[in-house]
Amino acid sequence: MGTADNERVARDLILALWAGELDKAEEHPGYWSTLHTFGILREAFPDLEVTVERQISVGDLVVTQLGLAGTHRGAFFAASPTGQQVAWTIVYIDTLREGMVVEHASGDGWLDLLITIGAIPPPG
Repeated sequence: MGTADNERVARDLILALWAGELDKAEEHPGYWSTLHTFGILREAFPDLEVTVERQISVGDLVVTQLGLAGTHRGAFFAASPTGQQVAWTIVYIDTLREGMVVEHASGDGWLDLLITIGAIPPPG
């Protein structure tokens, strides 16, 4: 598969998982250890919208920048719902082989999100 194919596979999988189609991960062992995060965020931000903002690939690596936005209506870790509209960024780095994500890593932006909803104080 070429880099454009890898980007398509990663993008389609990411959007399906965020839409709640967690069974799609069965074909992609790289996502098995992170499936719990989708439910946690959907409960805290039920109107969550996820968009692919950028994507780049080199060989079998695909880097995807996601934009997330929603209203804090459920508990998020120790933070009670605030009703606040928030937006943040997540970056995924996926390794693909033969059309499957075999390794997944992310920079989830949760520190900024926790500061925004007042769960933790800003630095300084």
